[in-house]
Amino acid sequence: MNDIKIWLLGALLVAPLLAAAGPAELEELADIDARQDQLNLKKDWARYRLEKTQHECYDKFFTSSCLENARLDYRKEIKEIREQEIPMHDRQRLLKSIIKDENDKERIAQRESAEKAAKRQENLKAYETKQAEEAKREADIAKKKEDADKRSKENKKAAPF
Repeated sequence: MNDIKIWLLGALLVAPLLAAAGPAELEELADIDARQDQLNLKKDWARYRLEKTQHECYDKFFTSSCLENARLDYRKEIKEIREQEIPMHDRQRLLKSIIKDENDKERIAQRESAEKAAKRQENLKAYETKQAEEAKREADIAKKKEDADKRSKENKKAAPF
């Protein structure tokens, strides 16, 4: 128990020194997840013991006192587990933020790369060309419609009937 506390304290002190996310951080996150699973199992067992003790308390004459003692024991057990969880969760948040920052830096670097900039320029030119072609098509269609309307009016005027 004390070894875990010392390890977690040491991990928290070393955390700011780790600047780049890498396999070590991912491995440590996996380790934290495994330890969290173990702590969850301990919580489940503590809950089981509480419920079992509470069930047994109903067979006793001093039920209220027995239930209070059972809850106190449960709270003590859970308090020990939470004392282990808090620094572990702090470390987990720190590792996740380091990994997120590293991923953000990679994405920014990719966006700013020359290849991506050239590709964006190509896409922009292609988009502008398509927009111009579309505008020209719409203008042609409008002109054809006007011409058709003029011809139909002329045909109506020229009709002998």
